[in-house]
Amino acid sequence: MADGRLNGKVAIVTGGATGIGGGIADKLAAEGASVLIVDIDDAGANTRAASIRDKGGLASAMVGDVSTEDVAKAMVDRGVDEFGRLDILVQNAYGVIGLQDGSALETTVDSWHKGMNLLVMAHFLGAKYAVPAMRASGSPDEYDPGPWTGKGIRHGDPPPREIGRIVNISSVHGLLQAANTMVYETGKAAVNGLTRQMAIDFGPLGITVNAIAPGHMVTENLEKLWAEVGNEEGFHLEELQYPVRRTGTPDDIGNAVAFLCSEEAAFITGVVLPVDGGLSIQLQENIVLELKNYIQENPNLKTFFDGGFGTGDRR
Repeated sequence: MADGRLNGKVAIVTGGATGIGGGIADKLAAEGASVLIVDIDDAGANTRAASIRDKGGLASAMVGDVSTEDVAKAMVDRGVDEFGRLDILVQNAYGVIGLQDGSALETTVDSWHKGMNLLVMAHFLGAKYAVPAMRASGSPDEYDPGPWTGKGIRHGDPPPREIGRIVNISSVHGLLQAANTMVYETGKAAVNGLTRQMAIDFGPLGITVNAIAPGHMVTENLEKLWAEVGNEEGFHLEELQYPVRRTGTPDDIGNAVAFLCSEEAAFITGVVLPVDGGLSIQLQENIVLELKNYIQENPNLKTFFDGGFGTGDRR
């Protein structure tokens, strides 16, 4: 692949086989990073890695559930053993299949624990093992910090820089709540808090930690669900909720992740960045009134919501 902003860096992308994670893995590789894709979908992860290699990039795949400690440790060891270092951890893995929706009254204890393990525990474990590997790797050989120009209260040697990047994939559901989705909404809000805490803890080590909050992203699975359940009128209703008048794609998230992992974003940490086409900035009562007319004019519209969330992706 052509030279990019991430040349010489090594990235781990969890949940990188398809969807948002697949878009992230493709973009990081296109920017020059070597990528380890970790996913429970063995075939999908290997297909994605092969696709990256076919385009001239460096990528490999590993199967595993990143909410378990042995897999979290193993993926870091694998990344370092195979590519020689670790610079970037993108924590995207999450699946909604089998997750019970409901308020605190309907949610089972089992669903709560499963959801929290994937949404929160996995992020904790990933950082627990990735941060020491990033520190041991140091900044890339290609990194030129230039002369130290820090002033003010800081004197003497410069602080560590370009040691690592962690990007956690949150959701607009961590910023704005939806009814009767107790586990998902709480988990994504926790990811935001976890991101800010890690930014404080790891900033002095030269590691930035940020989160991205996607809006409605039309992934492979959602594209299929829209085709099976929704129609064009229903899809346009979804688009009308966004000031940019379109829904998102995995490439939109990949572009944002690549920026946060680049040297240009070295002074950005602890941020939860909405990549949502403006969805979360709108006054809701106004948008509801605007959409009312469209719904009345298109009484036969169908959206992917009509099929439930069983196989979809909320992000």
